[in-house]
Amino acid sequence: MDQLILSAPMQGWSAPLDEVDDAAFSERMLGDGVAIDPTDGRLLAPCAGHIIHVQATRHAITLRADNGAEILMHIGLETVALKGEGFEVHVADGQAVETGDLLISFDLDAVARGAKSLITPVIVTNGEAFEITTRETGHAVEAGAPLMTLRATGAQAANDTGEAASASRRLAIPFVHGLHARPAARIAAEAKKHTAQVTITAGERQANARSPVALMALGAAHGHNIILTASGPDAETAVAALEALILSGLDEPAAPAHAALKPVPGEPAAPGQLRGVRAAPGLAIGVATRLRAAEVAVAATSRGEAVETAALAAALAAVRASLETAANAGTREQRAILAAHLSFVDDPELAAEAHRRISDGQGAGAAWRAAVNGYIDILKCLADPRMVARVDDLIDLERHVLLALNGETETAQVLPDNAILIADDLLPSRLIALDASKLAGLLIARGGPTSHVAILAAAMNLPAIVAAGSGVLAVAEGATLILDADTGLVTVDPDPGALTAARAAADAVRAR
Repeated sequence: MDQLILSAPMQGWSAPLDEVDDAAFSERMLGDGVAIDPTDGRLLAPCAGHIIHVQATRHAITLRADNGAEILMHIGLETVALKGEGFEVHVADGQAVETGDLLISFDLDAVARGAKSLITPVIVTNGEAFEITTRETGHAVEAGAPLMTLRATGAQAANDTGEAASASRRLAIPFVHGLHARPAARIAAEAKKHTAQVTITAGERQANARSPVALMALGAAHGHNIILTASGPDAETAVAALEALILSGLDEPAAPAHAALKPVPGEPAAPGQLRGVRAAPGLAIGVATRLRAAEVAVAATSRGEAVETAALAAALAAVRASLETAANAGTREQRAILAAHLSFVDDPELAAEAHRRISDGQGAGAAWRAAVNGYIDILKCLADPRMVARVDDLIDLERHVLLALNGETETAQVLPDNAILIADDLLPSRLIALDASKLAGLLIARGGPTSHVAILAAAMNLPAIVAAGSGVLAVAEGATLILDADTGLVTVDPDPGALTAARAAADAVRAR
């Protein structure tokens, strides 16, 4: 079945997803589709298929069509807070349905009073396997009328014949730091080994298991329950493999961390001093050296869809080769972090969003930046600061790809001896590219102690302070600094007595 016509699952006004006041939908984080502002309290099956998952709070449902397309229908915005009040579900997980079957009925007035909005996104969540060729928006639709036409892209051809098998598991996240970049990359890599399409549900969010960025955007923290759902000929094998991988712990910390999750600076610093948060321990004496990083230009106009698509593919291939080379030559910590970056390069959700924007007339650079920034906005809103810290990794990848699109490479900055690098923020790849023999320490205005830069600094035995505030940017180039990462204190242009004491302390540490 190369094409599938989806019927409108409810009566109302059809609108593009851009008009949905929720970034998860308007930025296509869960996939592309159409939204309907309902005028009737019934949600019907838009096609024949099987129910994959009914949300526990009864406000959302996912259906897998007979050709493998997965359709998420989410009634209203922020309706999870209603905890099922006003909704009645008429189907169950795994149940076969026909086009027009009643899935959920709801009290239109009661839900409207309790929800942010009634607008209901109808999303194709496995957009890497299906593209929307036609859609009806900007007018009233009757339930059962044509809404969208899907065309299989071939990425899921193995699932297009016969009735695909399905399987699911419920488990708790064992990772102390939640579903962050490294475990997300490992899970995505495992999911790509299987023909079955796997989704992971956490609360009211769903993610393609092959997309590490989408997995991070779930915001699944330690102990949170998730549901693995697979459809395809090897569904049971895929779910079992992912379950075993997740429950193995993936070499993540096995016990709750006792350090504070958020950087909390100590008492205000005295004049001539800055105070921040320890990212990597140690004492350093050196010369303030400002990080130099030019903005990357992005073309404002498109040269045509074919040209921009080819340019993005070439840039991604170049970045992938560069990261592989750096990972092969790096330390264990560098390899782990660069492996996460490599998984982002191959992320199907990022690629699908960028290609959608190219199709809409954007240049490759603008499309890539917008796709990455959509996920950055979601990560910034998550409660776990460790997830927020992954924003730097996405910014890092964005910069690499934009440079490649321009035919440029990142030039390593030449450092003086005993340089203490001062910066507003520092990306992992920039730190890896620097001459470690010249570095004495890091002083960063922003960032956090769980960032990948903090991990790299500790592995390099490089004293580092983060979250030191805007005063960092006022430090003069060439100023002498005493950076005591253990106390989170930096002294700018110390007097001779303080400098002598610091040197004696540093000598004692080296001797030990």
